[in-house]
Amino acid sequence: MFGPFSQYVRPYRSHILLGALCIGLGQAATARIPLLVGDAVDAVSAPDTASKEIATYVFYILAYALGVALCGYAMRIFLGRAANRIEYDIRVAYFAHLLKLPLSYYQQRRTGDLMARATNDLHSVHLFWIYGVRGIVDTALGLTFTLACMCLLDWKLALLVLIPMPLFSIVMIRIAAVINTRYKAIQDYFGRISTFIQENLSGIRVVKAYTQEPAQNAAFDQLNLAYLEKNRAYIRTRANYRPLSYVIASLCLGLNLWLGGRAVIDGELSLGAFVAFNAYLTQLIRPIMYIGWVIDRAQRALVSMQRINEILAVEPEIQDHALRLSDSTELAEVSGRSLPPANPRPIAGHIAFRKLSFSYGEEQVLHQIDLEIPQGTTLGIIGRVGSGKTTLARLVPRLIQAGPSQLLIDGVPIEEWPLATLRDAIGYVPQNPFLFSNTLSANLAYGADSAAEAQIHAVAEEAQLKKDIDQFDEGFDTLIGERGVTLSGGQKQRATLARALIRRPQILILDDALSAVDTHTEEAILDHLHALMQGRTTLIIAHRISTLRHADRIAVLEDGRIAELGTHAELVNSGGFYAELYQHQQLRAELETL
Repeated sequence: MFGPFSQYVRPYRSHILLGALCIGLGQAATARIPLLVGDAVDAVSAPDTASKEIATYVFYILAYALGVALCGYAMRIFLGRAANRIEYDIRVAYFAHLLKLPLSYYQQRRTGDLMARATNDLHSVHLFWIYGVRGIVDTALGLTFTLACMCLLDWKLALLVLIPMPLFSIVMIRIAAVINTRYKAIQDYFGRISTFIQENLSGIRVVKAYTQEPAQNAAFDQLNLAYLEKNRAYIRTRANYRPLSYVIASLCLGLNLWLGGRAVIDGELSLGAFVAFNAYLTQLIRPIMYIGWVIDRAQRALVSMQRINEILAVEPEIQDHALRLSDSTELAEVSGRSLPPANPRPIAGHIAFRKLSFSYGEEQVLHQIDLEIPQGTTLGIIGRVGSGKTTLARLVPRLIQAGPSQLLIDGVPIEEWPLATLRDAIGYVPQNPFLFSNTLSANLAYGADSAAEAQIHAVAEEAQLKKDIDQFDEGFDTLIGERGVTLSGGQKQRATLARALIRRPQILILDDALSAVDTHTEEAILDHLHALMQGRTTLIIAHRISTLRHADRIAVLEDGRIAELGTHAELVNSGGFYAELYQHQQLRAELETL
């Protein structure tokens, strides 16, 4: 019934129906007033009418007017509540869906466009449900009641007076189609402008460092001019509504004065009926003019909701497998593998890669990876830039999706573990640290809401961040700005490390997490980590061999393949890439001490 809005409107149908009922009662009362006015005019024209009778008409007119006002108030309450709740539900659903989409989706979509849909488009939907629905019902019932009363007074005159209306309807339908197309173009372009602004604000340091302010201003001016032109085309279409409405209304009034006036002169219509008929025709002008506004709001809301639904319709490629209990046993028997129980046991941390290959589109970055990481052991991963180290790390928490049964946790294919269970057991520190615009304390406790102050201080100490925090005026309550802009690169890395450690995860993944700290700080952090990693499965990706030398095993990746695998001592003696890198870094360290 409500098209693309149906699932969000359904819970609030009662509010909308009550609002529509109030509109109907208000329109019925409005339609009654001109009849009373007409009767009052006829009564005044009669020679023997008493003033008491006129006062009665005045009383009834005021009573109906009060009824119209009360219905209008109640209608705004009901429709306003429904509109606010619908907007709230759509916003919640939209944000929740964005969080479900994989990393690959955000590599293909512009952030500004996604933001535009969550703000500008959603605002258009809200305006439609708070004003547009009222306009549709108000216009439909207003036309119905008014036309019915006009026909009741003189149906022949009503038909003649309303001759221009069909032509008006045809033009309105045509304009509505143009409005839809042009408004969609505006909203799409608004997304481009939002993206441009977002990228420039995020990269403001680069813009200023390269003195690109004039160039960026010029580029923004071009975007803005194109956006302005699209709005001009849209406004030119909208501009037809009101003049066309006035023309149609004037034609109807002219026909009424000509035909209705002649009927009064010929005695076929009373003066009171003519006054009432003219009042109804005047009332009709408002819904006629309102039609254009309603069509505009409806088309804008439809376009906006379609744009929001485009995102909501994207099926997350990474999601929990919905296995019924009755299916689990059968599937286990057929496949010959174990499945997690209905209430999954805690993850122990045994990781196994089984001939795992992975591609970004047509570019294959991992080839036939066979690797076993026993529970509680540490695996170091090293290799040249682009060798697939980060891709391998992202596969474990399912930030990207491995092929079926190519990656197993505790003997169970990773895709069959509930996402919440899997990710709760993993502490992941990405190579590009991200912090929220909040206090240091809130950032360190992110994902561990029940963490006590003592725990927050402890992980800050473990990540060698406590001394830095103590130097801030506000300490742990220091606001660090957007993306942690007030912190250095090393401080950001240590903060994200502390954020992972506070959860005491069973699997810890450090993706080049110490690259921005000096070797002295790195050694202190690793000393703390060595005790924490006991009994935990740890993957450490690094470019410095000093970070990996104490790992149980070290894998050297080359072009997406495991080129070398062994302990630090074994790899140093093998004479391969690892040995060459070790010698190079040893020499550099010696030169730095001179």
